[in-house]
Formats: sequence, C-alpha cells, structure tokens
Amino acid sequence: MANSKKNGFTLIELIVVIAIIGVLAAILVPAMMGYIKKSRRSSDISSAKTIYDSVMATIADNDEAEESLSMQSEKDIPVTVKYGGAEEKYTLSVACAKDGVKNGGGDASLWNGAATKTEPFQEELNTVVGKTKTPVKYTKSEEGKLLNRWFICYHEDDPSQIEIWVGDGKSNEPKYRMYPDRDSRYV
Repeated sequence: MANSKKNGFTLIELIVVIAIIGVLAAILVPAMMGYIKKSRRSSDISSAKTIYDSVMATIADNDEAEESLSMQSEKDIPVTVKYGGAEEKYTLSVACAKDGVKNGGGDASLWNGAATKTEPFQEELNTVVGKTKTPVKYTKSEEGKLLNRWFICYHEDDPSQIEIWVGDGKSNEPKYRMYPDRDSRYV
C-alpha cells in the first residue's frame, strides 16, 4: 500500500495568514486615504496657481486691464488668514469671481461679476483663458460643505498683491486663500 499523504496548509496556518493580511490592511488603508486626500488638495492648489499665472499674464499684456483690476471694489471684505501660526488681518477687494462647479456651463465658465469697474480686466482675462471650466474639485469648508467659487482678489492697500481664493457661491465671500501662501486652515 502506498502512503498517500497530501501536504497542504492546516486551518491554523490559514487563519494566521488571514490575520496578518488583515493587520497590514488596517495599517495601509488609512495611510493611503491620507495620500489621496493630499493629492486631491494638490489639484485645487494647482488650479489656483494656473489662475494666478493667467491673471499675471493678463495684466502684463494689457495696461487697461491692469488699471481696471486695481479700481476699488464696491464690496470690500475684512478677512483673517492663518499662516505660519499667526493670524493676518486685512481688507480684501474682490476683482472678479468664477463658479467652480463641475457641471457649470454658459456664464459659469466666465470670470465676472464682483465689481463693474473691473469689466475690462474680466473681459481680457476671459479672452486669455477662454471658456474653460476650472472646477473647485475637493476643497471643503470647515463645516464640510464643498466650496464652489474662485475669487481673484487683492489687498485694498496694495492692488499689486494678487491672491486667489475659494469660497461659497451662496454667501459670495472668499473663505480660504489658495495662492500664494495657502491658509493654514486649508492645509
């Protein structure tokens, strides 16, 4: 009679392997979620930099647009930004805004509206960037609500200091500075 002993894994060995895989998954999944969140935020920051570069190109190429950008806004907003552990308070003038909704169409794809005095700047910027959509994809407010509007702003006392902000379209006010020097509440 031939000995027909089969070599295989015992039940205990299989349970140990499954337990090890479970522990590794419990360690890796939260770490991967953090990397995904960070990469999504990088997408919005990259969009803000692209907007900033477009603004700078617009004002460099068109003197009338540059002059209209620095005209006093009808609505100046006092803001507080936390940066580097300290709070910075100043008055912000909104030059124009653009809906950053993913499915927006028509006028949602154009820079418009915040101040009628800045229309030459808005028109030139729309010529430079075209009707491309620039969605705010992942930025959320402190309450967890997805923000949906880009703002091109400048310091009231220094119109050459351009900033790109995101905010809520309903309140029509900037919430987080995205470029340059991101607000530490966002990071």
